[in-house]
Amino acid sequence: MEELTLFNDKPRTAVTVRRDMAKMQNVMAILEPIERSIFLSTTAKTIYEYEAKELATDLAKAIRYIAKDIGYKITNENDFHYLVVRICEILKRYYAGFTLKDFRMAFEMCITGELDEYLPKGRDGHPDRSHYQQFNAEYVCKILNAYKVRRAKVLKKAYDATPEPSAKSDPEKEKGYRNTMRRNAIEAYNYYKENGRLPELSLIREMLCYNTLSEAGLAPEVVVTIEEQKVILKRTINRLICSGRFGDMRRLQKAGIDAPELQHDAFTLARRKVLKATFAKMVAEGKKIEDFVKFE
Repeated sequence: MEELTLFNDKPRTAVTVRRDMAKMQNVMAILEPIERSIFLSTTAKTIYEYEAKELATDLAKAIRYIAKDIGYKITNENDFHYLVVRICEILKRYYAGFTLKDFRMAFEMCITGELDEYLPKGRDGHPDRSHYQQFNAEYVCKILNAYKVRRAKVLKKAYDATPEPSAKSDPEKEKGYRNTMRRNAIEAYNYYKENGRLPELSLIREMLCYNTLSEAGLAPEVVVTIEEQKVILKRTINRLICSGRFGDMRRLQKAGIDAPELQHDAFTLARRKVLKATFAKMVAEGKKIEDFVKFE
């Protein structure tokens, strides 16, 4: 059973669509950690949404941090002010759909080698990451254009995983979905009673099972703990090491447990623990799930 997503008829911008997609478990689950970071970066405040003064202020902060990371020395404040103004103009004109998180992510990925495939090649045939002590419009566009290609691939992957919107709601069909969700929850609970463990559930079925129990007042709110974040951090780092993605590994080690791409998996782990604990409590109290979860 696919996740049921309802859409209204109100026109939405690309970024509002992505913000809604970020809440869809099936979309987030299909993305790799680095892809998830890129996708979440696209859901922040866009350049188009910024007022000019606010953009200049936030961009200046971002450039100062990036300059430290890439080894560029800002020696003249007048030149730096011109650079900020010029890049603001370029972003507004050519990258209005980007966010400042996109901007920072682009340079971070360049440093770790994640954009090598998309950067222009130098005379030696190697990707040209260097700024040559010229943090100017040409250098910025070189990095952003490489990131733009990588970003587009991630967005396509996410869009392909998004359920098709329904033209109009069908009350009978929605009733059928709700009853299917409830039947799945009942079957999962009965399996747990017989076997003492959760059945094999897809992420979507697991989510729907938890939602059914929550709506029935049986399952408490999911709260992600630091311990769960640490488990996912360690698990993700080990996976990156095994796949040879050492740039991603170092970036994730630096970001720590608060890295955006970890939060979905940490929440999933916490939700699974709540689901198991809820079933265990119901069994101990001798509760029949059919008394709480009823068909329409």
